[in-house]
Amino acid sequence: MENGKSVKGAPKRKSDEFSNPFLTQEVKIHSSPAQAVFENGYEKCDSALRSLSVVLPAVLKSDNEIMTVNGAVDHLINNAFANLRNESARLKKIAEDNGIEIGRINYTNVTTYQAKITCNKSGQYLQMIRELDRLMELVHSTWLAGFIADDAKGALERQWRRKTLGVSAEISAILARAFSAAQKLKHDAQAGSDQAETDSPADEVVGTPKKKSRKTKIQTSDSAEASTPLMGEDAGLAEQSTKGNGLVTVTL
Repeated sequence: MENGKSVKGAPKRKSDEFSNPFLTQEVKIHSSPAQAVFENGYEKCDSALRSLSVVLPAVLKSDNEIMTVNGAVDHLINNAFANLRNESARLKKIAEDNGIEIGRINYTNVTTYQAKITCNKSGQYLQMIRELDRLMELVHSTWLAGFIADDAKGALERQWRRKTLGVSAEISAILARAFSAAQKLKHDAQAGSDQAETDSPADEVVGTPKKKSRKTKIQTSDSAEASTPLMGEDAGLAEQSTKGNGLVTVTL
């Protein structure tokens, strides 16, 4: 800006362009099931969680509805954490009861990822993937020790990979339902506003002409104006009155 004036030719910022914060975190994942969850579920989950955290409140504009959506997400994440940790505790207990020492095992393809965290709950889902990775280490340790069979190992890998990916899918579904509900509320409010305008007295006067009352004056001697009939009088009822000056007014 020069002398209080905008620089000619400078690009204008769009109203919807914001500088949003994010954090990049390095995460090392050992097992293939946990790697598959990160590669197929993390970015989608991060995007959905950010929309729920930042975009949805601007759309719903209702604290109760926002609390309901956030409560559903928190319940889903907390349950997933509890299930993963319970399964880890179960495997540890069985190994200890059978005298199997579970040590740190090595993997042939340990992968380090750069996880972009754009909202607070994204970090929780990233931690869930770490929990899955640790659970898989327990599964593989007990398998290598001969404690579980090949088919049981494969079944546990598939089960917990699907469950953790399912959390990402369900969060995306919650987002879709929340936006659908917000659109419905907006549509209903618009429809109600349009209906209110249609039903307004001004529209009734313009759009629906009323029946006019017809007055017949019968004069006996002098001319005079007849009074206007009251609104709401039955058009089929004829009322006749005789005034002191001899004027008879008949309303049909």
